[in-house]
Amino acid sequence: MNVKLAQHHRPTDIEIWFRVAVARVNMPNLVKANIKLPPSGDSQKLLECLTSAKHLSLCAIPSTFSYPIGAFSHLLSLKLCTCCSVWCSLILRQTPKLTVLRFQPSHKCSHYIQTQWEKPSSVPQCLNSSLETVEWIDYQGRESEKKLVMYLLENSGQLKKMAIRALQSTNLGERYKMLQELSSTQRSSKHCRFSFT
Repeated sequence: MNVKLAQHHRPTDIEIWFRVAVARVNMPNLVKANIKLPPSGDSQKLLECLTSAKHLSLCAIPSTFSYPIGAFSHLLSLKLCTCCSVWCSLILRQTPKLTVLRFQPSHKCSHYIQTQWEKPSSVPQCLNSSLETVEWIDYQGRESEKKLVMYLLENSGQLKKMAIRALQSTNLGERYKMLQELSSTQRSSKHCRFSFT
């Protein structure tokens, strides 16, 4: 399933599409979903249908959408647009088998100002038992990004690879500062390979 709604749709078109399409779809055997939602409409019903997915790519501005209800108990890999990273602690609590987590901005969300990431009250199960790979594309070193990456390094006991790729326009001095901050973070996993490019 690949769901993408064009920006030229009116909010009423999208609303009607959600009510008709999602209300009739039961997807218990869903393997992969790529969801990009425009900043209008109600995502809750659609995201509720995706809880059986094993691989999910999600881009939806959190301030305009409610967090998806339900546990993603089968989810193995998750690609989040960086505009969704504020949802990360909530999603991690609902994904006990997650092995791969990727952050990558969508060009349509590049103007979105990321809100502060909140540290979860307890370490999610997937960090202790299954998360092996974290990748961040176009890392900018914002405070919320830095806190999230540090938290993942400090609490992911099975982490094998943490790969950070800085935003291409980042100058050499800023890259060095980012590298210093992140590479000095204590790691929960003794087998974690950290790369910063």
